[in-house]
Amino acid sequence: MHAQKRFTWILLLAVFTLGGCATLELIPSAPGAKNSDAILILPGLGMKGSALDDMHAFAQHANAAGFDVFLADYQRRKSVDAGVEALHHFVEYQNLSDYERIHVFAYILGGYTLNRFLEKYPMDNLANVVYDRSPLQELAPRLASEGWFSILSWMAIGPVISDLAKTPYAPVPLSNAYQIGLIVENRATRFIRKRKKRALSIRPLTFEPDSLGQPFDAAMHVRFNHDEMYSNFDVIGPELIHFFAFGDFSESAPRHPLGIDPFTKH
Repeated sequence: MHAQKRFTWILLLAVFTLGGCATLELIPSAPGAKNSDAILILPGLGMKGSALDDMHAFAQHANAAGFDVFLADYQRRKSVDAGVEALHHFVEYQNLSDYERIHVFAYILGGYTLNRFLEKYPMDNLANVVYDRSPLQELAPRLASEGWFSILSWMAIGPVISDLAKTPYAPVPLSNAYQIGLIVENRATRFIRKRKKRALSIRPLTFEPDSLGQPFDAAMHVRFNHDEMYSNFDVIGPELIHFFAFGDFSESAPRHPLGIDPFTKH
């Protein structure tokens, strides 16, 4: 009995640490509304159900600016490619091809999935993509797939986490048809802070956006870690709407690495 309780506690700890995958649905705009533009949000492994309130608030602001908002339930435990097919089903089911312009905000797993999706299922109405990128958090799948913690990762999230760790990033090229933006996290999550030595041994740490392997038209930096990117839409939300409206971040957006210690709490 005690062993069973201990197993349950460890599993819950893994879900809390890595981020459980909530069942996500469409964030509706005002009843009956149909804008010509839509924002498609592709959350990552770190999203928790508590983030939905912030995303609902963002959806209301976006709707006032002329955007419907969709939050895709695309993640699959099996693999990244299974998520690609789930995203294709979501796009078809929600009739996103009916919109004049689609704008995508992709968290880390969402970016990997989107890029592979676009290789297989091009979107003629794609207007803008903003990627949430982190030179530290993007090491998390690899770190979570090492040693005894890999067992907890597999139980909490599934084989997709080790698959993501082995999946090379396939960048989307620049194009006159759409604009690409990067939001670069400048702080480490608790998961990465606890594994600082190992993370720094994998590759040199730099927050320069050119090092992330994704061509871009504009980039900005934030003082958030990956977990905080789900709860600070009061900061990133206006920048997303600005980028989707004008193809660039605002004049006040920080354009250079912040020069802070990414491993300190704040």
